[in-house]
Amino acid sequence: MTSRNLGIICGGSGSSKFVTALSSYLSSSSVTPMFVANVADNFWHYGLYICPDVDILMYALGGLLDQEKGWGIKNDTSNFLRYYSLFNQGDAWFNLGDADLALSLRRTELINQGWKLARITEHFQQFFQIKEPIIPATEDDVQTYIKTPNGKMHLQEFWVKNKGIPDVLGIEHKGCSRARASEKLLSAISERALILPANPVSSILPTVRLKGVNETLRKARVVIAISPFVGGKPFSGPAAKFMRALGIEQSSFGVAKLYSDFLKILLVDSIEEEEIIKNVRDLGIECVKTNIRISTLKDKKRIVREISQLL
Repeated sequence: MTSRNLGIICGGSGSSKFVTALSSYLSSSSVTPMFVANVADNFWHYGLYICPDVDILMYALGGLLDQEKGWGIKNDTSNFLRYYSLFNQGDAWFNLGDADLALSLRRTELINQGWKLARITEHFQQFFQIKEPIIPATEDDVQTYIKTPNGKMHLQEFWVKNKGIPDVLGIEHKGCSRARASEKLLSAISERALILPANPVSSILPTVRLKGVNETLRKARVVIAISPFVGGKPFSGPAAKFMRALGIEQSSFGVAKLYSDFLKILLVDSIEEEEIIKNVRDLGIECVKTNIRISTLKDKKRIVREISQLL
């Protein structure tokens, strides 16, 4: 049977449960999952190049992810940050475990030796014995900044250091208009694409807005997205706050409208409001109700089966 590629556009912790489900149950079918990692929340900190969404994706696929936190390596220690905080008078606001920091240190060393992020990611993918391709969306520098009444700050500073509290006046994907999408990304989504639940503004748009991605998705045979909303509430994170800042309705309809240039099918939760579903369908987008909450092995098998039928 001929294998068919499926480009899976991912965010961070919001996508991780779906990533493991798709890896486990799609790989045994005729569909080959190819996971695309958001890079717009990458940043330099502690003198290291840190890639939160890339690493969450690697740890999830490698069976190492701390499921309770949704990020980092399970059973990791935190001696580095404990002592760094003492030496630096408590200014260790970005929490990473020792093993996680070791990976970031090695990544930084390889960058200093001239390696590109895609090659580094493939290197770690092989180390963790991950079969499915992990594709950083671009090699170019793209970073998400949040505009607040107190000035502009990096996404990580807004969400982690300031706990998402400041009012949001706008969002900037710095460098996105000039950045070129990875050729592997464009190839992965050329026929079939799946957008996993994640913050649409900070996790998905930075990938979708890269040169060539929107056009490629428009030409794809099928593009499916799983909504990160039920009613007016996201499953997690500041998605509602960010969408409101952009003047977009904070709902599955708002997500559909944001992706409407290329989206063919939107999966929404089984308890989603009928009016929202009608509004999505009025955009010309097929709207499918299902249980999109993954809690058990049975849930994982079911959602992958339903996605496979839509492909």
